[in-house]
Amino acid sequence: MKPSSPLLLLSLGFLVSGCSDETILRSDKPLTRAAATRELIDFPFPASAHSIHYLMQSGGWQDLEAYVRFDVDPRDLDSSVDALVVWNNRQMTRTLTYPRVPLSAADMPTPRRAFLPMPWWDPETIATGYYKGHLDGYALRIIADQARSRIYVYQND
Repeated sequence: MKPSSPLLLLSLGFLVSGCSDETILRSDKPLTRAAATRELIDFPFPASAHSIHYLMQSGGWQDLEAYVRFDVDPRDLDSSVDALVVWNNRQMTRTLTYPRVPLSAADMPTPRRAFLPMPWWDPETIATGYYKGHLDGYALRIIADQARSRIYVYQND
């Protein structure tokens, strides 16, 4: 293909125009697992997931920011957190370690002002829980609320 090919120029135009649009998808009302699965592509909700809220923003030059919160059966809490780590490592074809640390030692994600209000994103209210996260691009920051059997997931690029 010659560098001045119309297909190459058209592809470049789509690439540039596609990198400048911002999209925000969100549900501030709790969703069932079935409804969230229809709306969220390829997110590994465990079978017991319910009361699902999310905000996903994409745009710019591969800009991504995502907040997801859901409740699970108390017996599924730890295995659901571990499954998220496995899923993310598989998606990104890497093997990041996600050590379990106390919430007091965690780097807690805070939503941008433009995303507010987000009353469902309240990890600061957790009385008993833990954090598993990594700061690499597209890695997850997972906050587990053991008292409410709730999982908060943050991801950005």
